[in-house]
Parts: sequence; structure tokens; C-alpha cells
Amino acid sequence: MKPEEIADLAAALKAVFVRLKAVLDDPPYNAVLHTAPFRRHRHKAGYWKTIEDDYHWHIELIPRLTRVAGFEWGSGFYINPTPPEEAARYLRETQLIGEGGNP
Repeated sequence: MKPEEIADLAAALKAVFVRLKAVLDDPPYNAVLHTAPFRRHRHKAGYWKTIEDDYHWHIELIPRLTRVAGFEWGSGFYINPTPPEEAARYLRETQLIGEGGNP
């Protein structure tokens, strides 16, 4: 990442964490950094020479809002009843103290 991209990522994460704290009453959460080579099928020899271009990573934030129940325990999958688009809209619309003309 370029230095300005690191600063942008830090600002975005701070904005999300501040909103999660305000909207969800400071819940416990897990933050997971997924890192793995993005292995696209290539038809040329020596494609691993381009691994820097093929690398993909992302951050997953998982607020702990409910209890783990039978389905989660049995399957290892967690149910999220809120669609991501709805959660993102709700967080974007949340006004924090000091934003939007608030004291």
C-alpha cells in the first residue's frame, strides 16, 4: 500500500469503529484480516512472477451482537439477519457529536 492509502484505510476504519460504538452501544467485535494470494488461472509460464499484482486482502469486522446457537455451533457459520446494504446505510446516516453541525 502507498502511504496515502494507509492513511485512508486508517481513517475509514476509525469512522466505522466510532459508528459501531455509537450505534451498537460499544459491542465486542472481532477484526479479521484475510490474506491470501489471488490465484487467477493463467495460461502463460512463470505467472507466479506477478504475485504482487495478483495478491488480494480484505478486512472483516464482526460485531458480537447475539449468542451462538445450534446452527452456528453445528455448522461453523454465523447468521447475520441484517443485509450489508442496510447496515452500511444505517452507519452512514448516523450523526456523531461534532458532525453535521451538532455540538
